[in-house]
Amino acid sequence: MTVTAATPRPATELAARIRFSDLYAQVERFYTHQLNLMGAADTAGLAATFASGSAPAGPDPTPGTRYWIGKLEIHPAEETALRTRCSLLSGPAAQVPGNLRVTVVEDVLTRFGDDWLVTDRRVLRDTPL
Repeated sequence: MTVTAATPRPATELAARIRFSDLYAQVERFYTHQLNLMGAADTAGLAATFASGSAPAGPDPTPGTRYWIGKLEIHPAEETALRTRCSLLSGPAAQVPGNLRVTVVEDVLTRFGDDWLVTDRRVLRDTPL
């Protein structure tokens, strides 16, 4: 039987991983909240997730539509800003074949107090599957 020794990681590396994990969870919660607002067709609530002067872009909020987030990438840009990229899959609540849509967005999220807001959004793809 072969025993492989684990290599200890420096405390600074572990601390950085924990901070990034917390940041990832915050961003994932932000997008989950946005998608819940879209599924409820709450346009006012959705608009409140964008900074003043940034118009919401992407799929239109539609009641009875379900939204899923995938392929979330996060790249810290500044101390209070992140560049993100994610794929949003949307479709009717009732499973109807061929009615799925994929939207890929790149955002700049900026921290305002305890909240993240979209300060810039680019829709890279918005097509039916």
